[in-house]
Amino acid sequence: MKKVLLLILSLSLAAKSFSQGNLPTIKAGSPHVDIRVDDDYFVKDGWILDPAKKPDIFSIGSKWLYQTKKVSFITDIDSISVNIHPNSQYDFIVLLNEKTPCYIQIKTLSNPIFMNKKIVIPLLSGLIIILMLLYVQRKRLDNATLLYFGYAAPLFFWGITFLSGYIHGNYNHFKNVISELGAIGTASELVTSSALTVLSVLCTLFSIGFYRTSQQFKLSVIPAILSFCMPITMIWAAIFTLGNEFHGFTGALPFLLILGFLLAYLLWKSNHSFIELSKISLLGFLISMLILLRLLKPFGYEYEGLIQRFFYLAWTIWTVSVAHHLLKKLRAEKL
Repeated sequence: MKKVLLLILSLSLAAKSFSQGNLPTIKAGSPHVDIRVDDDYFVKDGWILDPAKKPDIFSIGSKWLYQTKKVSFITDIDSISVNIHPNSQYDFIVLLNEKTPCYIQIKTLSNPIFMNKKIVIPLLSGLIIILMLLYVQRKRLDNATLLYFGYAAPLFFWGITFLSGYIHGNYNHFKNVISELGAIGTASELVTSSALTVLSVLCTLFSIGFYRTSQQFKLSVIPAILSFCMPITMIWAAIFTLGNEFHGFTGALPFLLILGFLLAYLLWKSNHSFIELSKISLLGFLISMLILLRLLKPFGYEYEGLIQRFFYLAWTIWTVSVAHHLLKKLRAEKL
């Protein structure tokens, strides 16, 4: 019996060794690898080799957007290119420093959950009903009521972030970005996408109240207009989750919101009634600029999640402060 077990084990190891030996192999002298997808996507040092992951998976777009894609991994001394088809994968090895094998898998992803007709139709129907109810009740939604969503939205955001991180099961808030919570195929995809849709509604209601109240107090409405970048970003991320080719199309919107923090300071600082709020806006801008730490070690790729959260912390402080100060001013007007 022992001989049979040893024979089976030997054959298993030999098969595994043979399988690994047949995998295409390229060499690398540095763990940093460039990635190119077709001719329209190129990231310098877009991949860091990790021999502990077997395999380390590089996922590309959802199947309905293309027929084939040419994916290239380019090391400092070698490269490999492969035409990847929908619903397929390609495995290869990068031999780091002539001795350490790093197993890579290029894999296509399915469509995001919200592109499933069985889910998106009820979702859109629900959103349309909500929007119709809001329109019918628009006269009852005074500015003060709308501004209270400036408290609710950040609280809801941080709540779903930690909840989704727990559901995800393999998530580090310091290292992983928010988008990974809703990535295609993760355990937290449905919860995160649904929550981001709700968050988008909450942020929109706040921005409407922000805009109306800015007009009422003759404040520049530019920061209020730029605050709409947040709900747009949230609903986009809910529909086109990480792994979908359209996911990054709204990447510039958070920077417009950061610009809104700065403009709020510059445009409101001369108004004595809102000078404190203008200072908080400047604080929000300075905190959000901590994202520049990604240019320094050990930040960047290692603590991308922490750096991204500086932006959300700045947004939280600014949104809550705007809601608080404008509500305070509205109450004073009624007295």
